Amino acid sequence: MKLPKNWQDISIGTFQQLHKLTEPTFENQIATLAILTGQTVEQIEELPIREITAAIAKLGWMAQLPTAKDFKKFRHGLTTYKFVASQHELAAHQFITVQDLFGQQDNWVGNLHKIMAALAVKYKWFRKSEIKPTEFDGVADLFKQRMSIANAYGYALFFSAYLPASLEITHLFLEREVEKLKKIADEKTGQQSRG
Repeated sequence: MKLPKNWQDISIGTFQQLHKLTEPTFENQIATLAILTGQTVEQIEELPIREITAAIAKLGWMAQLPTAKDFKKFRHGLTTYKFVASQHELAAHQFITVQDLFGQQDNWVGNLHKIMAALAVKYKWFRKSEIKPTEFDGVADLFKQRMSIANAYGYALFFSAYLPASLEITHLFLEREVEKLKKIADEKTGQQSRG
């Protein structure tokens, strides 16, 4: 039975399936083996118990959460997707999507492929282009099927911690700028009424 050796071998989509198996029951361990091997639960249940327990023992690394250091890009064919370090690098529609997806905290794992697509910038032949709304679902599906959870999890976790603080700072800055503009407008209005 061929099993992944670490989180790098598991896609976002596979991780999303595994995430639904929250209880450490033998049935869920069988389901985990089925997901990881591409076999059905019935096929796994037909295996000798010794083979099943040996396979489960090989998955001890799954007790630790995925981590990835310095994840910056994902390549697929001739296209490279780079991931932003700040919300200021996003197009407006991407920024709105990121806010909406991170706002759905109860479905963070289920939306992980979409979060990664919303944080990506596309490069083809060294030319930067935004991921258009019409391309978004296709890119999200690509990430779901092909991107390693080891890369996506660490990056999205970092961004989820960074984004709320950054949004608060941006909000405070914009409030101050609005106050300055109001003050300038009030001064000009006062000068015009005197003059």
